[in-house]
Amino acid sequence: MTTTNVTTPKGVLVYPHLNKADTKFDTQGVWRANLRLTAEDAQSLKQSIDDAIEANADEYTKSKGKKVKIANPPYQEDEDGNYVFTFKLKASGTRPNGERWEQKPILYDAKGNVFQANGKTIWGGTKAKVAFQMSPYFVSSIGAGVSLRLKAVQIIELVTGGADASSYGFQEEEGFVAENETKEETPEEGDF
Repeated sequence: MTTTNVTTPKGVLVYPHLNKADTKFDTQGVWRANLRLTAEDAQSLKQSIDDAIEANADEYTKSKGKKVKIANPPYQEDEDGNYVFTFKLKASGTRPNGERWEQKPILYDAKGNVFQANGKTIWGGTKAKVAFQMSPYFVSSIGAGVSLRLKAVQIIELVTGGADASSYGFQEEEGFVAENETKEETPEEGDF
């Protein structure tokens, strides 16, 4: 398989780890971008992934001399009929010679400019496109498959923290209005 970059259609990020690598199951960290696409938008991408998995299984079948099992694809259908694709990139590691390495996906804005997410946490719900490479693998217990190696993300519409009342379904009503007072801080004794 080639290391050609593939770009997804525009979708919605689900539990992304693009500001800080996820270390829950891997202490060296993994960058993640799960992308939800409508069934219509997902068709072409699903087909190319399925074709790559089949080609990888055929290659291992020839080399092993017997039919190999096929691994689960790196996408799942959700309860609404959409598809969620899983893209990952190992954040760091150590080469056999002891040399440490680190990597991270490149982030682009809607205009194609590289940006650092300094202070802007990329939340689920962000509309984005993902650039990735298909990476074939074979594990005898799992089978032959492909993983989707995250390379870059283009943020089309950024969603960050600090939800307002409308995100919970509340609308403006008549009634109690809080006064946002700013309390003037007085220095404590000994702060001089």
